[in-house]
Amino acid sequence: MTIFVHIILKIMLPIMILISVGFIANKSLNLDSRTFAKLFIYVFVPAIFFSKIYYASVPLKEVWFILAYIMAIQVLMLVIAALCTRIFAYPRSKSVALGNAIMYFNSGNYGLPLADLVFKGLPNAITIQVLIMLIQNITSNTFGVFRASSANSSRRQSIRNMLEMPTLYVLAVVLIVRLFRIEVPEQILVPLKYVSDGFIGFALIALGVQLAEIKLDFRFGDVLLPCCIRLLLSPLLGYLIVLALGVKGIMAQSMVIGVATPTAVNTAILALQYNNESEYASRIVYFTTLFSPVSLSLVIFCATNYL
Repeated sequence: MTIFVHIILKIMLPIMILISVGFIANKSLNLDSRTFAKLFIYVFVPAIFFSKIYYASVPLKEVWFILAYIMAIQVLMLVIAALCTRIFAYPRSKSVALGNAIMYFNSGNYGLPLADLVFKGLPNAITIQVLIMLIQNITSNTFGVFRASSANSSRRQSIRNMLEMPTLYVLAVVLIVRLFRIEVPEQILVPLKYVSDGFIGFALIALGVQLAEIKLDFRFGDVLLPCCIRLLLSPLLGYLIVLALGVKGIMAQSMVIGVATPTAVNTAILALQYNNESEYASRIVYFTTLFSPVSLSLVIFCATNYL
């Protein structure tokens, strides 16, 4: 019980305080969440991707483990969404919204700060979370965008939306730098470090700013299922996959905790942008974030004590 309380007070409470700062600031100062989102996507995420992968010492075998793990989780979530659609006779639009909501978890705004607090800045654990965020970013901005826009946009426009995201280009550059052992000048690394160091605080405040702009009603019944899938079933499946892969220690803990975060805010933004069950998607984001301190405290306790 003492460990559980420690997790809530030392890990979850600081996260929720920063999210609340962003939420309250937006409500009182009428901030523009689009500016925060653009800074996050085009400045902070590229900076932390480049710097963490540039300095990463994760063996290639572990990278393949993480890739296989995240893809397995996403495929399972997609299958579960399809089963729910058939059982409850959801229309296609609601099926797409449900699939995106349980497939794409908040690995950036929430997952990386969480990993930093849980593992106290341990480089390998943070790098694992960065890789999870990278894979999530790529799949959500390709397959996720395509799914969300497929009903109302052309395939060409969906591809154009994918190519506008900077993640793929940053990944290509840093892989070339690592492959050819190119030494990046200090004049570039120092600014990247400054931006990366500010990522955690900015990410959580930006999440609060985004949550404050979600149009919400408090009907909970139709989002109970995705909340349970996202917050409870996903880490349980993650635990089983980690056991199947034979991964242990910090890596296993980081991987399980990494897929236990709430639904990514971008799923609600995509649903709104492409007119695809935006109110339903927004409620899932809001309630999974609201309930995540309890579920994540349980997941962190189990992962750090039994993996």
